[in-house]
Amino acid sequence: MPKQTLTRGDLVGLRAEGQFVLGSGFFNEVHVVEDEVVVKVAKPYGPLQQPLSWLRQNRKEHEASARHLRVPATYHVRMNRRDDRPVSVILQTRLRGRLLSQVPDNELYQPPLRAELVRTIRAIEHFGRHIGWLPDVIGGPPRWGMHDLRRSNNLFVTDEGQIWLIDPGALFLWFSRRNPIGMIYTSVLLWSGRRMLRRKPVR
Repeated sequence: MPKQTLTRGDLVGLRAEGQFVLGSGFFNEVHVVEDEVVVKVAKPYGPLQQPLSWLRQNRKEHEASARHLRVPATYHVRMNRRDDRPVSVILQTRLRGRLLSQVPDNELYQPPLRAELVRTIRAIEHFGRHIGWLPDVIGGPPRWGMHDLRRSNNLFVTDEGQIWLIDPGALFLWFSRRNPIGMIYTSVLLWSGRRMLRRKPVR
């Protein structure tokens, strides 16, 4: 990809140019361009930009997640603003559908969507056992229910009935099973997934 320059106006939702703000996560501001591409711009911390190592780690987590779960086509790009300050940008194909947290029980627990839910939760469990950490299967913003997969804002149900992980990049301390905090948190997440699988179909 050729070098590009960006300004805040380029990325903060100028509706006249076909852009709008989709949301905000722990590390990113999220925008949609031309209704087709999701643009995630790394948030600065005070005067400091996210380092290049953050972008590299995020790419590794995307690649690892894509070997186990459905992850949209994603490109990790280091760009310069017009004042030559670097900024990390993630470009992603936009999916059509709803967040898992927005899907009512009478749809989620009926076939064939229930079969897709089973496949996804089994894949998450397999990931945790064999990789030693979990991707961010919950997503922001901070809220009550971040221990419960049923309230996930990062698992996305498309109009075709597939479940995708739209933002795998994890807070490593939370999602690693190699430290006490991560072990407790990921165990609770996996338990919530198994509880979902025990739910009977809603009629």
